[in-house]
Amino acid sequence: MRRHQVLYRIMCLSRSAATAVCIAFLAAFIAVGCGDASSEAAEKANGDEEGTAEADTTEVPPVPVNVIEASIGTISDIVLTTATVEADRDAQIFPRTNAMIEEVRVEEGAYVKRNDVLAVLENDEEEVALARAEAIREARKQEFDRSLALLNAQLISEVDHEAKERELILARADWDAAKVAYDKTTIRAPFSGTITERHQNVGNMARSGDALFTLVDLNSLLIYTHLPEMEWAHVAVDQEVILETETLTDGEFQGSVLRVSPIINPQNGTFKVTIKIDDPDWRLKPGMFVRVKILADQHEDVILIPKIALLEDNEVFVVKEDTVATRVPLTLGLQDSDVSEIREGLNPGDLVVIAGHRSMKDSTRVKIVSP
Repeated sequence: MRRHQVLYRIMCLSRSAATAVCIAFLAAFIAVGCGDASSEAAEKANGDEEGTAEADTTEVPPVPVNVIEASIGTISDIVLTTATVEADRDAQIFPRTNAMIEEVRVEEGAYVKRNDVLAVLENDEEEVALARAEAIREARKQEFDRSLALLNAQLISEVDHEAKERELILARADWDAAKVAYDKTTIRAPFSGTITERHQNVGNMARSGDALFTLVDLNSLLIYTHLPEMEWAHVAVDQEVILETETLTDGEFQGSVLRVSPIINPQNGTFKVTIKIDDPDWRLKPGMFVRVKILADQHEDVILIPKIALLEDNEVFVVKEDTVATRVPLTLGLQDSDVSEIREGLNPGDLVVIAGHRSMKDSTRVKIVSP
């Protein structure tokens, strides 16, 4: 009995010891795991601090840019427009009487001088009437001369002589009327120029409402254009004008402002400008389309930069010592489609950024590259 009690106590003791051992082993395992996790966390924290330190010491790479030197040059204030070449003298020639066309003496392209005969109309009746009037005029002239001689000899009265004088005056008037009617059958050039169109043929009936020819003075070409009233202060008489056309090779011509209308059209807000063309070789023709550049003003020996360098607030980036781009405010002058005049803010030779500058900030490190 006592032996069984001893064995029971030994078993209970063994179970307690085993439980204690297990608890101790579990505690040691947890301690080891926590130690490892703490070590990893510490190592990770140390690693992050080292990475941050490395990132803080890394420099931002320079921005690649294209630059150009501010240069000295000439710039013009140009008023641009388009227009059609016209002739200063351009006329359609109409007959002054109704008659059949007997003769046409000129063709299209012919150059004629003032009063040259262009065509002849049927004029038999007019010729006869003129001859009759001329005969009567001569007869009345002879009668007047005899009357004057008799009056001087006091063989006729003053009243009789005055009657002969009135007959002579009427005869001369009749002759003048017959001459006018006869001259109407001869079509003449009203001014010197070139026949650009012949509208009728021999045998056609010429009527006062039907044009026979179109005559153009190609040596007096003009351009009429209408400009908006905002250009009023920029355009004046004698300003130089450049004309360009794609119709002709080397199609650039000179001209000048001939007239400027003194009023603004209230309906469309424009004013009329007349431009005289300098074309001694008659290369330009009426009807040609041209681009017109009126040189309203011109500045020489000024600082110029490309307009693509300008930012929205009239500032540019200037590269200093080839490494840093500094934002510089400018005062602008004249501008054309490509360049701007710089009145203040730049010196000749300054390196101005023309590409890569739209998103830069002031004092940005840059690297100059070739375009």
